[in-house]
Amino acid sequence: MLRLLAALVAAAALASPAAPSAATGRLTFPRDHFGHPQSSIEWWYFTALAKDASGTPYSVFFTLFASKGGFVPVSQVVNLATGAVVGHTEEVGLGKVGPSALDVKAGHARLRYTRPSNTWSFAVDTPAFAVSLVQRATKPYALHGGGTGVIRQSVAGPSRYYSATRMTATGTLRAGGEQLALTGESWFDHQWGDYLDDPRAFDWDWFSCRFGDGTELMLYQFLDPARPASRASTSRRALARSTPPATAGRSTGR
Repeated sequence: MLRLLAALVAAAALASPAAPSAATGRLTFPRDHFGHPQSSIEWWYFTALAKDASGTPYSVFFTLFASKGGFVPVSQVVNLATGAVVGHTEEVGLGKVGPSALDVKAGHARLRYTRPSNTWSFAVDTPAFAVSLVQRATKPYALHGGGTGVIRQSVAGPSRYYSATRMTATGTLRAGGEQLALTGESWFDHQWGDYLDDPRAFDWDWFSCRFGDGTELMLYQFLDPARPASRASTSRRALARSTPPATAGRSTGR
């Protein structure tokens, strides 16, 4: 995480800095799906469990970080049957996400939100590896921080934070000269605030779980050697019973 942030800061240094902004006000959709260029940092984060036609499971990850005119798109696909990394990309680009639309191209990556259908799509296309997913939330968006959409980013200040805890996901994977169709489920996080320059804001453990009965659980904690760990969780009840097994995603900010 710190390496990615360093790259983002380097890209942002080539562009004009954004004006400071506090993470305040009520979240409204679709407006808050789009960019908040007045914030010092923002990211759109997807984790998916998808299978090909033969039943082989894959972990699919994509994130777009944005800050002060710089982008860092990151992707990774892992074959969960073998543990092999199918593909991984990290790039740096220039640009901003405006407040009225989301369609970003950075390096070999693209992230889009389509308002009429409430769908999120990302794609990464390189000569050696390509992956794309189209995703749609099957539940209302979850506002973290007890339904406020505001959490404390450790001791660094407030952060806006919401998730789509369960999304349908369909797409394709190309690697090794073979193209595969993928289907599965994904989790989406969107977060932004004014804490880019405080490393304590990016030292965390994070877990998300999607259970077979249609419920979801997210757990996270911020780690600061000078303070007790700051922990929080969000849970979602099932809207309708489903049968797939439990799946989980994990990240660390260190």
